[in-house]
Amino acid sequence: MHAWITTRPVDTNQLERATFILETLNSESSQPILHALKEHHNVTVFELTMYTGLNNQEVEQQLEKLCETGTVTADDENWQVRFSLNEKRLSKIAACARALAAGFQEQ
Repeated sequence: MHAWITTRPVDTNQLERATFILETLNSESSQPILHALKEHHNVTVFELTMYTGLNNQEVEQQLEKLCETGTVTADDENWQVRFSLNEKRLSKIAACARALAAGFQEQ
């Protein structure tokens, strides 16, 4: 934790985590995956490669990051892993991002 000239101490780990989440959700590779998950709901990596046109390795790497953010969940189902959106988590992140953006617009 660093103490900059602020009214209270800042936890850089939380800032780094927030930055990671926003950058991951906003990346060019994540966008088609998120859209495909929204449209098709509960899908496998193979299905995501078909829906997005991304290669298998890229889909797997982005899914790992998206799962780390908590916005995508992975469930074992009949010998395969299926991925779906965590709508509540996405809504919470979107609300935080809107509040942050509104705070900057006011200044």
